[in-house]
Amino acid sequence: MSARRRQGLILVGLLAVALGLGVPYFEAIRSANERPRLLQGMALVECGEWAIDGPSARGLATGPDVARSPRDGRLYPNKPPATSLVAAAAYAIARRGEAPTLRSYTLGARLLGGLLPTLLLCAFFWRRFAGPLGAAPTAAAIALYALATPAAAYAHLLFGHQLAAALLGIGAVLTLDGLGDRRPLRAGLGGLLAGASVAVEYAAAFAGIPLAIAVVAALWRGRRAALGGALAAAGGALAPILALAAYQAAVFGGPLRTGYHHVINPEFAAKHGQGLLGLGAPSLAAIREHFFAADTGLLWWAPLALLGLGGLCGLARRGDEPGLRSEARVFAAIFALFLVITASLSFTGGWRIGPRYLVVALPAMVPGIAWLLGHVRSSMAWMTAIAALATWSLALNGLAANLWPHLDPTNIDYPLGEVLVPLVRGGRGPHDVLTALGGGGLPLAWLVTPATIVAGLGGLAACARGSRARLGVGLGVALGGLAIVGSLALPPHPRAAANLRYIERVWEPDARASAGASASARLGPLSPADAARCRSHGR
Repeated sequence: MSARRRQGLILVGLLAVALGLGVPYFEAIRSANERPRLLQGMALVECGEWAIDGPSARGLATGPDVARSPRDGRLYPNKPPATSLVAAAAYAIARRGEAPTLRSYTLGARLLGGLLPTLLLCAFFWRRFAGPLGAAPTAAAIALYALATPAAAYAHLLFGHQLAAALLGIGAVLTLDGLGDRRPLRAGLGGLLAGASVAVEYAAAFAGIPLAIAVVAALWRGRRAALGGALAAAGGALAPILALAAYQAAVFGGPLRTGYHHVINPEFAAKHGQGLLGLGAPSLAAIREHFFAADTGLLWWAPLALLGLGGLCGLARRGDEPGLRSEARVFAAIFALFLVITASLSFTGGWRIGPRYLVVALPAMVPGIAWLLGHVRSSMAWMTAIAALATWSLALNGLAANLWPHLDPTNIDYPLGEVLVPLVRGGRGPHDVLTALGGGGLPLAWLVTPATIVAGLGGLAACARGSRARLGVGLGVALGGLAIVGSLALPPHPRAAANLRYIERVWEPDARASAGASASARLGPLSPADAARCRSHGR
């Protein structure tokens, strides 16, 4: 095994521990975003149907993120269906032994739809960028992406954001590499993955604009030599798009009719009815909400992403490889386009960690940060600034991801001081994998957030060259720590205390609760009558 491959395995293994050891699960919190997908996964396995109001639902509430079909009057998720396929796979696996609980099913679906895609994306980026951009800068950039952005929280959830991000990030690179190296099969696979991201998250379709321009540009430069790759990429992307159109036609009455056109929640319907499914012109309110607000803004939750965008611009102009320059241009365009789209939304996103509609574009920061670190790793000033931002981001995202990835911004102004630090002061830590599944616990889960911070900063320190740069990392850590302490003095939301009491009331695990307080609903076999109902209108 080569040294680089061994380094990659170590990196991904450490990330798996950092993201997978702490398990924030709360039986009382059934996320509106996850619930319909979990129900659809159950319906697919047990009844062979997409509707979620059948016997397989077992009386579980569907939540507000649902739509009513104009064709059959039944309920379906208002989101594209690909994430539900992952949930179905998790449910099929969970049913192989003892009847699963809602907890074990949810955690399995989160593993397949959140954590695993994140780790695969990190492994792919290591393989692609560690050689041309340097092992240490690439490792640090990947660690900062996975641990110091909202990607850390969504790796713990079945929101589809990390699944879409992985499909789009890997697909874009494969497409561009296949075009550059005249490998049609690689380009076709890249197109397939990028197209599949749209079946996970509709907004991913906008990433097709920069990708399509890159394909046309490659075709123009390469003429006939690039024709096979361009056709393969287009064909690969078209396959999942056509499958999505067929689903929408069957369920909602037309290939361009989505669940958002038929949502049953009046407030959601009003928001999605503005412009193009809620997308209009950029507004000052949306810019403040998604970029500057302390509870949800990009500058609070992932300030390093903007440095990544700057690094992409530098890589696009001065990269050593034509392929890297092409990828940097496409990634920069995707990220910039998603900034504009996010600023144009009429809705904000409900309970969330940071600007969740930008999560699909956050992998773009990896090659940008890696290139930037490779060029400033000897600079004391640069390493101070990057370390300060990394310290802040690792603490904020690490605590949210491992303690409470369900922040409700209507009741929170400053999450760190109003929710996350009080939970730490109260001695609260997450489940580990074994306690979450009902077994004996590992007394390590409460260490996961400190270990995450140390791992991220350790990767950054390994990039520093020279004593001044290493001193800069130390100064940056101190400045980031001061920012964290200073933020605790910011005035809280008027309902912050009540919101914290609610979180503490539903907290898991809680040593003060009775032994059965955290029992999870068991998803046993369907009754004969319900099974007959499945056969009558499912298969």
